[in-house]
Amino acid sequence: MSSKPPPDRAQRSLALWLSGWFALLFTAGFTAIFALLYWSLARQLEARDSEALQLRLQQYAGIYALAGVYGLESRYNEDSQAPHVRSLFIQLVNRSGTVEWARIPSDWIGADAQRVTVPDGWGGWTERQNYTIRVPRDEEQDLAVAAQVLPDGHLLQVARSTDSRAVLLAPLRHTFLWVGGAVVVLGFGAGLVTARRATRPLRDVIATARRIAATGELDTRVPAPRRDDEVAELVRAFNTVLDKNAGLLRAMREALDNVAHDLRTPLTRLRGTAEIALQSAGGNGAQNDALADCVEQTDDVLRLLRALMEISEAEAGMMRLDKVPADLGAVARDAVELYAEVAEAKPVTLGVDVAGTVPVLADTIRLRQAIANLVDNAVKYTPAGGRVKVRVAVEGKDPATGSGGEAVLTVSDSGPGVPPAEQGRIWERLYRGDASRSQRGLGLGLSLVRVIVEAHGGRVMQRNAPEGGAVFELRLPLTTVMDPMVSTGLPPVG
Repeated sequence: MSSKPPPDRAQRSLALWLSGWFALLFTAGFTAIFALLYWSLARQLEARDSEALQLRLQQYAGIYALAGVYGLESRYNEDSQAPHVRSLFIQLVNRSGTVEWARIPSDWIGADAQRVTVPDGWGGWTERQNYTIRVPRDEEQDLAVAAQVLPDGHLLQVARSTDSRAVLLAPLRHTFLWVGGAVVVLGFGAGLVTARRATRPLRDVIATARRIAATGELDTRVPAPRRDDEVAELVRAFNTVLDKNAGLLRAMREALDNVAHDLRTPLTRLRGTAEIALQSAGGNGAQNDALADCVEQTDDVLRLLRALMEISEAEAGMMRLDKVPADLGAVARDAVELYAEVAEAKPVTLGVDVAGTVPVLADTIRLRQAIANLVDNAVKYTPAGGRVKVRVAVEGKDPATGSGGEAVLTVSDSGPGVPPAEQGRIWERLYRGDASRSQRGLGLGLSLVRVIVEAHGGRVMQRNAPEGGAVFELRLPLTTVMDPMVSTGLPPVG
């Protein structure tokens, strides 16, 4: 397995990715619309000022054509007295560039008039040619200047102060920054919510797949989406695949159960025949060894077939248990004694630690079989010189009332432990991890442990110890009555 860490959840979130692109495109569109609006508004303001100034220029040019400078003077004085008419700068320049007549508004300074320059080469312009320009006055205002060549060759210039376009449009830019930022944030949030709702079925598919991989619960299905779209079709297809897989596995289990049931009778007859032949006189040493080996191997096969049938019965809720009050510590001691010689021969240190009486209501034969399977598994995978320890205690009991709590049995070893990728599957029947390939067995021992414990209303789990080795933990409900039990054991199933 790769040691590369998985990517951050935010980095691989489809909803976040879609929301980011939506916000980016929305921001680009919003900015483009604002830029077009800003440009259009600036053009309209410029055109309005230019048209108003050109209109006044045409009026003064007409007055000059009719009454000369005297008419300009009279009209300017009239306009200056009108409160609704803005004051204008006006001057008349001859072809040599000399100002023959000029009037400067009272709110202008001398430098303002100097900014209204005469264009070079204007003397060569044709009659009625004119122009409009804007000259910066200060940080907040500009000078708008309109000029026209009169029929007699003079240049008539009309100017007035006006707000700078940058200053005039500054509130609009500030509003864009605030409103645009808020709209982008809200758009991103709305896009994220919408994208998360749209991708929720995909997250359900991922969660369902992970749950099945971790727990093996093949009956888990993805909730059907409310909308009938491509994602809903994907969910339906995924659930259909799960249904077919579950059906295939169910058919395989049924076939395995049927084979186990059908093989038990002929194997029992075969064992009986081998025993009779072994007991009869006249066989030589090699024949007797072969018959004895046949009986032993037949017993192993019958034990595995019996375990398969017991697991099937337990999964169907049909396992029969003769529950009586018992001491879990005493049952554990009996199971450990079965492996004392095996552990000593390996050699593996095998010990049991019981913290007082631990009363449970259990079928002692079945419970002892489950504990024996755990001990057998621990001794099998612990290397020579290692240790296996069985501990029995009560956890979670209220010391004041004496109620509550659970009976806990742990089997810990100093072996290699269980790889994380296999921890969710070791309880499946017939499953064997890579480390189990070199050991005898069909992968039924832990499956039988699980079904026996669950039939007693308990649960079993596995973890790896920080210092190394596997720890199997069995938890059962406590009972208030306990009678001593005489131990009779069943061999473990591997």
